[in-house]
Amino acid sequence: MTDAPRILIIAQKDLNPTQRAEIVELCSRAYSEDFSSIVQLPDDQPVHSLAYLNGNLVSHALWFTRLLDYNGIPLQSAYVEAVATEPAYQGRGYASILLRHLARAITAYDIGALSPSDPAFYARLGWELWRGSLFVAAEAEIAPTPEYRVMILRLPRTPPLDLGGSLTAPWREGEIW
Repeated sequence: MTDAPRILIIAQKDLNPTQRAEIVELCSRAYSEDFSSIVQLPDDQPVHSLAYLNGNLVSHALWFTRLLDYNGIPLQSAYVEAVATEPAYQGRGYASILLRHLARAITAYDIGALSPSDPAFYARLGWELWRGSLFVAAEAEIAPTPEYRVMILRLPRTPPLDLGGSLTAPWREGEIW
């Protein structure tokens, strides 16, 4: 049985240097790539969810506000990224516990959204794969992004959605979705 981790929800601007270093190290090990840029996002945006077990960071996720357009209807989304678990603790349910807690923390948003690396994992937690067209808006141009996958989490404020509709995100540096 998985021991219950202690969950912290903390705005990036409120992270201390130790927490910042722990997040970078955990995500870098989990993804086998340099994640130092994760704590260099604008400080007023990201909110981090941290799962600690016996004082050690074992799982992480973050979200930031991202305005998505659903068939012409603006949706304020909690866009989730950097879901990671320390490799030695993977498969024990810590990311699932963390994401369930995160889902309760984002209920003031219209929708939760993310680009999944493992859709089946997120589907078990209530996330739904977007089946419709995906676009990115940059300046006056809207470009299709068929190579991406997006999942959404319906929240109390989510309006009726047809998962076959179109979803448009504003362009951003790095990962588009």
